[in-house]
Amino acid sequence: MCILLIALGVIINFFDSSEESTSTINSVPVDEFSIEDFDTSDTLGWEVATTHHRVWKDADASKRRLQFSFTPAMSDEAFYHRDTMLIDEGENEKIFWRNFYFGLYDHNKESLNPLKDSIISMGVTDNISAPDLIYTAVSMIQDIPYNYILSTDSCFTHTDYPCVPLQRYGILSPVEFLYSLSGDCDTRTVTLFTLLKNLGFDPIIVNSYQYRHSMLAVDVPTGGDFIMHKGRKFYFWETTATGWMPGMLPPDMPNTNYWTIILDYEFEADPTRNY
Repeated sequence: MCILLIALGVIINFFDSSEESTSTINSVPVDEFSIEDFDTSDTLGWEVATTHHRVWKDADASKRRLQFSFTPAMSDEAFYHRDTMLIDEGENEKIFWRNFYFGLYDHNKESLNPLKDSIISMGVTDNISAPDLIYTAVSMIQDIPYNYILSTDSCFTHTDYPCVPLQRYGILSPVEFLYSLSGDCDTRTVTLFTLLKNLGFDPIIVNSYQYRHSMLAVDVPTGGDFIMHKGRKFYFWETTATGWMPGMLPPDMPNTNYWTIILDYEFEADPTRNY
């Protein structure tokens, strides 16, 4: 029984940010843009919404501006789904996280379509090619300052970054993240998985038990560190801070054998499950 409880605890808390490696995180807003980067309240339908006016540097150092809005009701609904989603905690670690991540993606994907449309429109205005929109989307999420998302109430032991305690499995859904702009590693990877899928890309989420970290992997023409999947090279992409490009593994997480594909772009919902 003790062994079973320990195993269950490992599965549930595997990517709780209290265990997540943060030694490579340098999440500092771009100072020259900060005066332009602000939030406002307005009406979206019949409800007051929070609109984020984001300004950041793209991968090619170009200045990008984008605004997107989410209502409190949208965030509350996404929280309720995450907090009540039925996931078999007795399944093995990979299946557990795959099903949980997929459930968040599947439930939130429609809500991210307006953001997808805004990115596509910005691409037309700024003359960004369709393949390069992947760099725009990832750099936008990288620019959002890092926050711990904990399943416990131990924020008092994590004082180097802001902290959100008592969140189921130590993760926020894509809508919650984009509403609050508070997110850790797998909060960001699931958000980008959702957004990139909506944009027509083939993202993969990879997790490492040894490094207590979650990362994106993408099939783009580049070099560096990668993981093979169905005959294609998918390059690791760190999302917790600015400056990281595909193919760059953090220096304290160098072993490619320590990474496992958790969710890929082809995974389909099991019709017998309620995600």
